[in-house]
Amino acid sequence: MPAAMNGNRTVQSASPDMGSTPGQITLGGGQSSGAQTEAMKQVLGVIDKKVRNMEKKKGKLDDYQAKKNKGERLNQDQLDALTKYQEVTNNLEFARELQKSFLALGQDIQKAVKKAVRREQLQREEAEQKRLKTVLELQFLLDRLGEDSVRQELRQGAAGGGTPSLLTDTELTTLDELYKLVGPERDQNTRLSDQYEEASQHLMDLLEGKDKAVAGTT
Repeated sequence: MPAAMNGNRTVQSASPDMGSTPGQITLGGGQSSGAQTEAMKQVLGVIDKKVRNMEKKKGKLDDYQAKKNKGERLNQDQLDALTKYQEVTNNLEFARELQKSFLALGQDIQKAVKKAVRREQLQREEAEQKRLKTVLELQFLLDRLGEDSVRQELRQGAAGGGTPSLLTDTELTTLDELYKLVGPERDQNTRLSDQYEEASQHLMDLLEGKDKAVAGTT
């Protein structure tokens, strides 16, 4: 940095929107995914209970039918129940198919959620990498401003000879002050962690483009 300065420089399962078809699943954020997961569990719980109840009912009807086939006498309630045997069988088959469909749908959604989480993680990592790259570029540029030849070129302009200067002395001084803020020299009267916490805050403000006064300007 400027020659006038001294010192060292240094990514469970989920459920779909209940109004959507398998081809129209929309995945939301963390809270939305959690709500979808709970909704899917509730739906599967209801279907599982229905299937178990129908299996018990069909089991009783199977017993009645077996007794009837053996010539045993059934009471009127049992005979009335047997008249619904085919209906119960059809309903049970439908419930089982529905159960399979929801289980498969839950697995598909779980895969989609995992992909979405991974994609968000990669996006966060990419954004963080860009921020680190910007910090390194900033440090490099501020370090180069400590070279007399670079400062002279910036004062004279890229082409030289009467062209407007790229940076004025005032602007260079401001950048010198910025360098001191983001790369402070060791102050024995201040904790090192406190120095770097303050320096990191200045860097964060700069990266986020906050309109805050730094080195006497914004």
